[in-house]
Amino acid sequence: TGSWRGVMFALAGFVLASGAVWWLISRHEEARARDGKAGGMSKGESLRAFAEIARLRIVQIVLLMSIGIFLINHGLNNWLPEILRAKGMSAVDAGYWASIPTVVGILGALTIPRFATPPRRVPIMLALFLMAGVATLLLHQMPGTGLATGLMLQGIARSSMMTVAILLLMEAPGVPPERAGMAGGMFFTVAEIGGVLGPLSIGIVSDASGGFEMPLWMMTAVVGV
Repeated sequence: TGSWRGVMFALAGFVLASGAVWWLISRHEEARARDGKAGGMSKGESLRAFAEIARLRIVQIVLLMSIGIFLINHGLNNWLPEILRAKGMSAVDAGYWASIPTVVGILGALTIPRFATPPRRVPIMLALFLMAGVATLLLHQMPGTGLATGLMLQGIARSSMMTVAILLLMEAPGVPPERAGMAGGMFFTVAEIGGVLGPLSIGIVSDASGGFEMPLWMMTAVVGV
């Protein structure tokens, strides 16, 4: 069509179709019977269970980390093509370079979480944050080996940080197995605060500073925190 509007309509169509399929499945008698057997908690019980999990120190730490993880991932994800174009790349070249983290991230997502067993989980998380920090520093480079390395490190970090953080949360001491679903829901609910703030803050800071140097330093600071 020569316009992104058609792409947006296509994506919206996929979302609506997925919602329709989910609605049909939820209306099936077997699915409704299974929900009935599960015996959902009352609102009061749910709030008490939520409060018990939220009071755990490790849960609070991981939830704060989740905000930073999503802020970095969503912020750089959405602005990366523009960051690359600001370095003098054409739109086509910026698109190719911006795909590097995605391609590398697929490989990282298939390998790194498999090694994140409980004894290794915290060291692996630390290594992923270090990769993310180095990546934000290398994104200051002009096109070349340094920038390509930064994009690869960004892909490895962003594809695995969320998965390892969820494992830390759902298997944390004090979080019983039957509350794992609730813990996962808490993770994404809180993390999406960063998911919104990431692209928004990069846009505001880049507009105010006239470039992407300050937003990238801001991302480095978020990784450090």
